[in-house]
Amino acid sequence: MDISFFIELVKEYGYFSMFVFNWLLLFGLPIPNEVAAAFSGVLTEISYFKPVYAFLSAYLGLVTSNTFAYFIGRSLGHRLLNRLNKTRLHGPISRFSAFLEKHGEWAIAFSFFLPGIRWAMPYVVGANRFPFMRYLMFAYTAGFVWMFIYFNIGRMFPYAYQTILEHLQGFLVLVSVLIVVAALLRYLYSAKFTKK
Repeated sequence: MDISFFIELVKEYGYFSMFVFNWLLLFGLPIPNEVAAAFSGVLTEISYFKPVYAFLSAYLGLVTSNTFAYFIGRSLGHRLLNRLNKTRLHGPISRFSAFLEKHGEWAIAFSFFLPGIRWAMPYVVGANRFPFMRYLMFAYTAGFVWMFIYFNIGRMFPYAYQTILEHLQGFLVLVSVLIVVAALLRYLYSAKFTKK
């Protein structure tokens, strides 16, 4: 992946660009979240940026984009859920809402470590009107841990971080797919069982 564009932005805008990298991922910036987080760490090793300020800039970009996605889900997604509840999807939606009520905090926290699911979770949680303060507590804590891990991968391996992330991301995508397949199989099994 060519990151020369990001290096130019960093030269021009400094810490603010680290915030922007992590914030724009919400809108589909074509780089993985892990690369954006690690890249901020890399910059502290190959240039003059202070690790604490770089970390805070990247972390604030991550959590503000996440919060923004939550409010998009809360304001627009609830209407969509109400419409879908009038269709055959009523059963799965109500079961997922019950799951969120029971295990939502841990699902939010765990989702940060799974590509794809991390991007979708704030919208889904917002659409289900999950309490905002509970969302903040778990999302911001998990986001801090996630950012700390990837930021430090970038710092410890500034010239090999992309290779490390490619292998790690492949594994995490596989885990995400397995979780989605397991949830789908569980749903199909429970739907078949309730019909009997």
